[in-house]
Amino acid sequence: MRPERAEALRPTARRAIVEAAIGLWSVNPGATLHDVAVRAGVGRATLHRHFQGRDALLAEVARTCIDEMRAAVGAVVGPGASARERLRGMFEAVIPLGDRYSFLQRESVADEEAVAGYRAQLDWVAALVADLKTEGDIAADVPSAWVVGQIDQLVWTAWNETARGRVAAADAASLAVRTLLEGLGERT
Repeated sequence: MRPERAEALRPTARRAIVEAAIGLWSVNPGATLHDVAVRAGVGRATLHRHFQGRDALLAEVARTCIDEMRAAVGAVVGPGASARERLRGMFEAVIPLGDRYSFLQRESVADEEAVAGYRAQLDWVAALVADLKTEGDIAADVPSAWVVGQIDQLVWTAWNETARGRVAAADAASLAVRTLLEGLGERT
């Protein structure tokens, strides 16, 4: 295999660092840059060639997470779909990206682009909640912030339970929708 072909098959050092940071910081926000470098399989000098410090890497990780989530939701949630269909599509797209979602929920990032992207995601979810209320799937008297919080928790729970093998990935979105819109009681 030609050397340039072998390089094309391996992730770049920058991408490896970002993935390592996501993997570590989604479960241990206190992980150090040294920990990230070790997990990425690069030296500290390589990490610092790509990122001047923790804040720069945090900003890149946040932008990456936002971009990946936006692309995933955009790929499965089409225009004209009902609010319930958009909710299910959002869960289907976001649950496999739970580590990214968890990172964004936990970290405070000062990067303007990342903050704007995160706000846009929250606005999208808030609009979805408003549509769920309008379509009668959620009672109008339930505070929207409460519903958004429940969606956040359901994403995390579904990701965590599928990652641990306790819930089949194919069932996670349906369970999340059912939990949010119908509760956990017996179906009648």
